[in-house]
Amino acid sequence: MAKMSLWARIKQFFAGKKSASTVENAQVKDGIWYAKQSDGTYLLGIDKSVYQLMGKITFADFPTQLKEIQVDDDLLDIEGDKSVETLKSPIAGTVIAQNHDIGKNVETLNEPNPQVNWIVKVKPAS
Repeated sequence: MAKMSLWARIKQFFAGKKSASTVENAQVKDGIWYAKQSDGTYLLGIDKSVYQLMGKITFADFPTQLKEIQVDDDLLDIEGDKSVETLKSPIAGTVIAQNHDIGKNVETLNEPNPQVNWIVKVKPAS
């Protein structure tokens, strides 16, 4: 049996039913969900497929001080039981809020909850 890429597994996972923890109207790219908010900004967070691929998350940290981001810039370094990953930004823009709590209490990250596992809020580039 051929190995599937991470992205192929994520796409296959989302071909199924949405769960209650899925963010409404969110898109997913490489383990990051991003949802447009009513004020035109985007909220970005850890997609639940990341948990299935990584196992229990044991560490999370922001790789840099995020102010301006481009597509594929590093957003969050995470370590899990099965692997170590750096999650990348699916959009470009100005970071207007950063969830510093995710590095303080890693246990809260192990429950796919959009109210807890968001990473940043971004004003998209014009």
